[in-house]
Amino acid sequence: MDQAKEAYIELKDYFRLYDPVHVHEDTIFEKLGYIDIQFLAPRIQAEVLWGIGLADTVCPPSTQFAVYNKITSPKTMVIHPDFGHEWIPRYQDRIFQFLMEL
Repeated sequence: MDQAKEAYIELKDYFRLYDPVHVHEDTIFEKLGYIDIQFLAPRIQAEVLWGIGLADTVCPPSTQFAVYNKITSPKTMVIHPDFGHEWIPRYQDRIFQFLMEL
């Protein structure tokens, strides 16, 4: 189901160019863990409106659900089954209404 075609291309390029046999793989992923948003999600205190495109190959749905599930503040997810990492018609109206209610 996960369509992460474009999400991790930089990692692939890095290893191909600078560490072709993955000698430093553990170190690289340990460092990336410090900036992984899922580890910051529990610190979110504001109400969240989260829009997700299930065909997103840049920010794969599995990674978005991992973050969303760790948010403990009030939250709403709007799922767009037919969209990827792109502009979604009428979603700006939903965002505007969400902000007006805050």
